[in-house]
Formats: sequence, C-alpha cells, structure tokens
Amino acid sequence: MKVALVSDWYYPKVGGVASHMHDLALKLSEMGHEVTIVTNDRVTGKEEELGAKGIGLLKVPGVVSPILEVNLTYGLKSTRELTPFLEDFDVVHSHHAFTPLSLKAVKAARNLEKASLLTTHSISFSHESRLWSALGLTIPLFSHYLRYPHKIIAVSKASKAFVSHFTDTSVEVVPNGVDDKRFRPSQGGEELKEELGIEGNVVLYVSRMSYRKGPHVLLNAFAGIEDATLVMAGSGEMLPFLKAQARFLGVEDHVRFLGYVPDEMLPRLYDMADVFVLPSTTAEAFGIVVLEAMASGVPVIATDVGGIPEIVRESESGLLVPPGNELELRKAIERLLKNEELREFYGKNGRRTVEERYSWDVVARQVEERYLEVLSR
Repeated sequence: MKVALVSDWYYPKVGGVASHMHDLALKLSEMGHEVTIVTNDRVTGKEEELGAKGIGLLKVPGVVSPILEVNLTYGLKSTRELTPFLEDFDVVHSHHAFTPLSLKAVKAARNLEKASLLTTHSISFSHESRLWSALGLTIPLFSHYLRYPHKIIAVSKASKAFVSHFTDTSVEVVPNGVDDKRFRPSQGGEELKEELGIEGNVVLYVSRMSYRKGPHVLLNAFAGIEDATLVMAGSGEMLPFLKAQARFLGVEDHVRFLGYVPDEMLPRLYDMADVFVLPSTTAEAFGIVVLEAMASGVPVIATDVGGIPEIVRESESGLLVPPGNELELRKAIERLLKNEELREFYGKNGRRTVEERYSWDVVARQVEERYLEVLSR
C-alpha cells in the first residue's frame, strides 16, 4: 500500500516524533510498502538516507515558525489546499496530534476517502514548550480535527488518557518501537570508554538538556556518588548552566558533557554504560531513550511520571523514583552500582521485553494491522 507519514515535527527537529516517524518509515518500506514522509519545506538531513531506501520525502511549502517549528502558512490555509499533496496515497498517517500539518492531513484524508490515522505522542500541556502556550488559545479546534481520523493510536496508556479528553474517536495503544538489531549488547562500549579516557562505572544520561528532562536533578544526585563517571549526551538550552553547576558541586572531573551525539555513536554509548538514568521532572508520554537502553541490556533508573512506568515497571527493567527527588535518585544509582547481579537481572529483562514487545519488527506489524483494518471498512 502507499503510505504517507505526515508531521511538522520531522527532522531537523530532533525528538521522539521525528525518530518514531523515521524508523517506522524504514520498517514499513522494508515490509514492502511505498512510503513517503510529508513534512515542512526545509533541509531534514535525512534526504540521502531516505533516497537510498526508496522512501519519498514530500515537502509542503510555507513559512515555518522558528520557535514553534510548525507550518504557519498551512496552519492558516484550509484543509482543501493540502489535498493535492495527499491524493495519491492509500493511507495518511499523521504524527503528533497538535500541529497544523498533522491535523489538516487527517481531515484532508477523510475528505479524500483515504484511510486516515493519527498517532499522538503527547501526554499533557504541562511543560515549558512555547507551543503549548500558543495552543492553549485554540483547544476547541483540536476536538474539531480529531473527529476525522478513522483511528487514533497512542504510544502509551497515559498518552491515550490525555488525547481522549479531546475526542470520541477510537484510541488504541501501539507503543513506540526501537531497532533492537542496532541497539543491543556488545557494541564496542569498552573501546569507547578507552577512547574517552573513562575508567570504572559509567552512569549515562541521553536526552535534551532541558528542565523537564531533569538533568540538573541528576547532577545534584550524582554529587554524592563515588567511583563513577556521569556521561551526559545531548544539547539544549541548559547545557551552559549544567556545566557551571558541575563546577559548583565540585564534580566536573567526574562528569563528561558530550553535547550532541551523532546517531551512529549511540549504540556504543549505551553499551559502555552500567546504569542509564532518565530523571524527567514532568510528563513523558513514553521515552524512546529508555527503550534504547533496555535494548542495549542496560538497567534503567527513571522517574515515575507519564508513560515511563508502563515500560519500566511492567518489564522489571529497572528502578523508578519520584520526580525531582535527588536523595531517592542517588540511592537508586548507588544500589545498582553496588549490585552487579541486580544490574544483570534488570538488563536481561529489558532486552527480552524489547524483543517481545518493542522491537520495530513487532510494532510496525501492529501499525500495519491498523491500516488494513481501516482500509477494510
């Protein structure tokens, strides 16, 4: 079948929506479908890879907000003006329920009598993104557009609960996926430690350096831990502050800020970790980095927010702590660093759960089933 994956939030915007769309496109193409990513007219950095895989990239013209990273032009245009971009597809699958291209596409697809689906990756408006402040004025519009998908997919139970406030459309949970062939144990982690000049235990953080991800909480917790190195990978507005915080705490010699890490380095990065930590302070719909760590056989410590407990608790792949609680986070890190047997237990559980439930081989089939179900109506 011919499938369009539509969103404002594809690359170059880095995040869970973009990586989910990209990996889903790769897997659907591998399964024999004709796949095209429909997004805004800017350089994505993925042109060459998509072309080599036979995946289309259709760029919708218009002014893209540098702050919200959404198509302002098509946010103001009628749905009808988006139809020429979508009329050749059997399935139109939008991603992220609260951006213009996604919302206009589900309505356009329904009007074209195509299979119309939407995956929501959100869990609340309660974080610092300026997008939510702007959208707060237009909430009634969401209910209008969310009537049009034949089916809505949520990446977690928490995400389903949130989007259900805006629509009576059927919502089903299909989780995020991870490439468990790319992220797996024994990917050269020890060699990377040598290259970085790191000895001993490694505590790893991979995410944006933004307040809601809680890197500042992790730094404070780490200040009381001995005989370990904290490796923090990611860029973001808090990075200069975090470097100053590490100096103030006197731990700068035991913390490595790697900044932006290219995708090809990530499997090795996870493989050198003894413990992975995601200390989010507010709602996380899912947390793809948690899956990447689990697939790599690394025990996880995360906060008990949003959709994260659905992954960690149900898989017994690590420990959960209250958000913002530095003392409990420190205790959890120390507990795992001191107990190799427990680390192995959580690591093996995580890897097994990924293979059974979160591998893209499994998740893409579930998405395909939803396409076929809608098309058969």
